[in-house]
Amino acid sequence: MPAASCQPVDLVAALGTAMPEWRSANHRLPVVISGSPDWVRACARSLLDDDSLWIGPDPPPGVNALSFRRARESLGGECGQVVFNALDGLDPDALGAAGGLPRGGGRMLWLTPPLADWPHRPDPELARLTPWPLSYRDAGGAFVQRLTSCLRAEPRAWLVAEGRPLPAVPSPPDSPALLPTDDESCRTPDQCEAVEQILAVARSRPRRPLVLRSHRGRGKSSALGIAAARVLASGLGDVLVTAPRRVAVEPVFEQAARQAGIETCHPGQPSCGAHRLRFLPPDVLIDQQPPARLLLIDEAAALPAGMLEALFRRYPRVVFSTTEHGYEGTGRGFAIRFAALLDRLAVSVRRLTLTTPVRWAPGDPLEALVDRVLLLDADPAPDEAVDTTPTADIRAVRPADLIADESRLAELFGLLVTAHYRTTPRDLRQMLDAPGGTVWEARSGGHVLATAWTQDEGGLPPELGEAVFAGERRVRGHLLPQTMATHAGEPRWAGLRGRRIQRIAVHPAARRDGLGSRVVRSIAGQAAADGLDFLGVSFGVETELLAFWRAQGLTPLHLGQHRDHASGRQSLVMARGLTPRGLLAVDHSACRFQARLPVLAAGPLRTADPCLLASLLETSADMPVAPPPADWTQIEACAWHHHPLDAALPALRAFLGIALGHPAVRSGVDGQRRALLVARFLQLRETADLAAAFGLDGQQAIDRQCRGALREVLAAVEPGDADHDEADFGNDGRPAD
Repeated sequence: MPAASCQPVDLVAALGTAMPEWRSANHRLPVVISGSPDWVRACARSLLDDDSLWIGPDPPPGVNALSFRRARESLGGECGQVVFNALDGLDPDALGAAGGLPRGGGRMLWLTPPLADWPHRPDPELARLTPWPLSYRDAGGAFVQRLTSCLRAEPRAWLVAEGRPLPAVPSPPDSPALLPTDDESCRTPDQCEAVEQILAVARSRPRRPLVLRSHRGRGKSSALGIAAARVLASGLGDVLVTAPRRVAVEPVFEQAARQAGIETCHPGQPSCGAHRLRFLPPDVLIDQQPPARLLLIDEAAALPAGMLEALFRRYPRVVFSTTEHGYEGTGRGFAIRFAALLDRLAVSVRRLTLTTPVRWAPGDPLEALVDRVLLLDADPAPDEAVDTTPTADIRAVRPADLIADESRLAELFGLLVTAHYRTTPRDLRQMLDAPGGTVWEARSGGHVLATAWTQDEGGLPPELGEAVFAGERRVRGHLLPQTMATHAGEPRWAGLRGRRIQRIAVHPAARRDGLGSRVVRSIAGQAAADGLDFLGVSFGVETELLAFWRAQGLTPLHLGQHRDHASGRQSLVMARGLTPRGLLAVDHSACRFQARLPVLAAGPLRTADPCLLASLLETSADMPVAPPPADWTQIEACAWHHHPLDAALPALRAFLGIALGHPAVRSGVDGQRRALLVARFLQLRETADLAAAFGLDGQQAIDRQCRGALREVLAAVEPGDADHDEADFGNDGRPAD
């Protein structure tokens, strides 16, 4: 006689018996409840208690709940049980946040459709990742197919299915004993070391920061709070804390308030004597620069690199703390990409990674499961395994092939994680499931050496394209054509069809060998064969990336007026024509961009990096640069004598807007010198700003350097006129009598 199907009351009894063992081991139990929505919700309701948090839609009345969009608000918190409702859709970023919430001895309930059916069900959460005119019903199911395989393969997960007998609750793994510590406030040697390193920063001379990294649950926030309290108690001064959101650093303040000698005279501001621990948003710190002995930046990977740089320039003693994997974007990408900048700015950099969990036992089944599902611990192939010979096979790869080879997928996604400033779990799902996208790889010796991820865009109907150009419509996807139509004022781009490279990454051991260029050529060749009009990119621009894409034949077409939140840099659109109409559109837009750039430099682009603008200015060698004779005379008087620079501002702006992009000037005049002219005459920067940016001492030094740079420009564009008849001018630069 077949065993009876389990009922909600059976789950309550089984967990009541099993959970004491899990609490004793300090491990967290993954519970997967799959079946019809009514049955699954009934099971979940029977297990709710006052220490539960429901994440996702349809929470029962009276239970603590957060939507998928608000799941990040829970960061830093904890509870005994998390209910993750994936019955009607799955948000990978919310799943990443949910996995870190149950404390040791707790559990996480995954509410799902029947596992066999789930990959084939349309998911409304994919609507945000699906370009117009497609719908979420056109998206793939590879991400969920792989997820269900991970759930079935996890021996410590309790899989409960409607219509099937109730299985036994798995036993927890053994828990290794934690090493004792000499500090009663710290729970692991890792945490003790972090506290000591933070205190060392506070006591040290300036410009010796600490980069503190950890996976979730390692006591990083507690270490920040303990150390902050000790800085206050030692009388060194105030401590400031900043982060993307105040709620994310609540544990820091809670831990600081628990330390001996700490009072809370001001709400939310632990203090000792005259010194306080305060939170201020990063933009306020940059604008107001309140004094402090130590600045703690938590979840630093979630802040733009430009903002982190500005904070470090303003505060001499800084701790950069970030979560290594997951919901905020990977801390590994942050550490790699920000490390080079920090090494240039700092006298020395301390680095510490916390590895021992504090909130649950090492080897926790739930942590391992979430990490595997979301590839939070994905890494590229080891350097020693990489074959750098130019024989890599470059091809487009199907999502089904990727999820069938776990090591291949992990190496590929690991490359994206380490190469880009911020990569989130949602990116993994978009890469596997979003329609219109293609994943490319370069493999050799069984390992992934490079990867790219492309998206087809454009081809909007004329009526829709006109509405996009007018600012009356915005459609999902189609970033490059919409940017060109709406922000660059080029309506024809809405109707062009192209392929945008969203991400590209090359293994560090295979760089500088032309592999990235080979990948781009393969993508461009396929795009041309598919009859597409252009190949394009949009990225947070920096000089090295600009040079790479120029080398691939792409041309700058539009520079965004606002900084990208992830990279802290302005977004640059570049493209390469593949058809006659694509070539015509790129050429027209490139010429228009060059004509507009000097004008925009004094307005929306006034705060842009002048070195970047100098790099972007690019005119053809046969373009005339000589201004009208009267302007030319005035410009020469500025360069070779002492004619007032502001008196010649109209002439200088018109001349430099063309001359600074001339090939002879780009190759013959140093980039810093060209950037100074951009900042002074095109961006119209203030004297104090110019002095700070270029290390010059006041207006006279600025003017002297500008005149010298101007002479170099004149010599480059008119080498035959370098010798000037100075008899026409007095020593003060005024016409002689």
